[in-house]
Amino acid sequence: MNSSRQIKTLALVCVCLCSNVIVAQSKQERAVKTESVSISMYNSTKNKEALELYGEASEKHKAGNFKGAIKLYEKAVDKDPNFVEAYDDMALSYRKLGDLKNAIKYYERSIELYPDGTMAHMNLGVVYGIQKEYAKAITQYEKVQKINPEDPEGYYGLINIYLMLGETKNAIKSATKTLEIYEATNNQYLSEDQYLLVLSIIMMETKRMQKHIWNKPKKADCKLILKLQTK
Repeated sequence: MNSSRQIKTLALVCVCLCSNVIVAQSKQERAVKTESVSISMYNSTKNKEALELYGEASEKHKAGNFKGAIKLYEKAVDKDPNFVEAYDDMALSYRKLGDLKNAIKYYERSIELYPDGTMAHMNLGVVYGIQKEYAKAITQYEKVQKINPEDPEGYYGLINIYLMLGETKNAIKSATKTLEIYEATNNQYLSEDQYLLVLSIIMMETKRMQKHIWNKPKKADCKLILKLQTK
């Protein structure tokens, strides 16, 4: 691929992933498809009392009452210590409160019970990213890729991390892989409002490209990047 095409390809990667110019760290919350799990994701409990408490906790969480939710999640896991979904969502409630230590504790408990739970791995990657423990975050996203190579979120999460590390080539590689999977699966996140903000790739790659700012990328641009990469 010649230099002009590389620049165009680089630009399109960023166009496809950007809708606003904001520091990548501010978008850590969009590192996963959904922050909380659904009760049907793992079906890890049949305990009716635990399920009822989990449902009540989820309602409090949705209402923004994270402390109240945590109390109920704790009661749910008391009823069933192997209730994976409750640990996942309790960790999220702690994260919402800014208590990252306990968030990590309960994501790790979830993973201990169900090592192939991609949601816990992705969310743990988010927490490590917030803490700037980038090596640990990368490990979690790579685990997601290993568990499910066709899940774009494992690649998507890495874009943020590599940007924060200034590893432009790895960020572009992850961004391109993410778009390939999104395009192949017609993923719902292939939309203007959901792209990771990686215009800073351009800033880091070449000063000449700093003049280029795009605010409203189109899906057609995303399709074009895939074609350019194969030529």
